Amino acid sequence: MTASWIILIAFALVGLFAASRAWPVRPTHGVRLNGEHEDDVFEGSTLSVATYNIHRARGLDGEKNLDRIAELVKTCDVVGLQEAEGTSLFRRHDQASLIGRMLGRLFHFSTTRRLLFFPQRGNGLISRFQTQSWETTPLFPSTGRAHRNMTVYHFEWAGVPVAVINTHLSKPAEGESPLEEVMHAFGQFPRAVLLGDFNAPVHHGAMRRFMPSDTKDALSGLDDQDRVDMILVRGLKVDQAWSRPVGPSDHPFFAAQIRPVN
Repeated sequence: MTASWIILIAFALVGLFAASRAWPVRPTHGVRLNGEHEDDVFEGSTLSVATYNIHRARGLDGEKNLDRIAELVKTCDVVGLQEAEGTSLFRRHDQASLIGRMLGRLFHFSTTRRLLFFPQRGNGLISRFQTQSWETTPLFPSTGRAHRNMTVYHFEWAGVPVAVINTHLSKPAEGESPLEEVMHAFGQFPRAVLLGDFNAPVHHGAMRRFMPSDTKDALSGLDDQDRVDMILVRGLKVDQAWSRPVGPSDHPFFAAQIRPVN
C-alpha cells in the first residue's frame, strides 16, 4: 500500500470519527421565543403545563409522526419537550419548530449535542406566551453520547415572574451533579415549574436529597410513582393533573393545571 493511500485512509477515518462523534454545546441565552403570535403576558387565572419525551416523534408502531405529537401538545399552554430531533446537514428544521409552526405557537429548541452529519438532539418548548428571557446551561459530566442541558424560561404571569425549567437527565447512578445543579436552579425562584425526564422516580434517594423542601409533585395523584417524567412546582398551586398513554411516543404525555398561591 502506497503512502498516499495510507494518508487517504487516515483522513477518511478521522472524518468518520468527527462525523459520528457527539459534541457538547456552549451556554446560550436569549430574550424571545421563535415564531409569530401570541400574548406577551399571560393574564389568566390558571395555566396548563406539560412535559413530553417525544422520542423523536417515533411511536410504538415504529413510525415517525409529528401530527400525533402535536395533537397532544396543543392541549396545553406551555409544553416542555425532551428527545426532540434537531437540524442536520440534510434537515433545515428541528422538531420543536415544526410543531410550533403546525400549531401557530411560539417555540424554542435547545440543542444538547451536535453531530456533523446526523440530526442534532435536544429539548424544546412550545408556548402560547412569550418569554421575558431564557438561558441554556450545559450539564456535566456527560455520559457517552448523552450530553445534557437545562433551559430556564422567564415568563410574566399577571405581572408576577414565573420560571419554567426544562431538562432531560441521565440516571443518577451515572452522575448526580447535573441533578444537583438543576434542583439548585429550581430553588432560586419563588414561583417555578420544573419539567423533564429525570430517568429516576420522585422517591429516588438523589431526587429527595436535592429537591427543595417546598417542592410539590404536580403528578402525585396519578398513581404512577415509578414514572420518570416530572412536573414539579414551587410557589404555585396544582388544581388537577392528567396523562395520556404511550403510543405516539414511548413515554406518556403528562400535564397539570396550576395557579398562583394566594
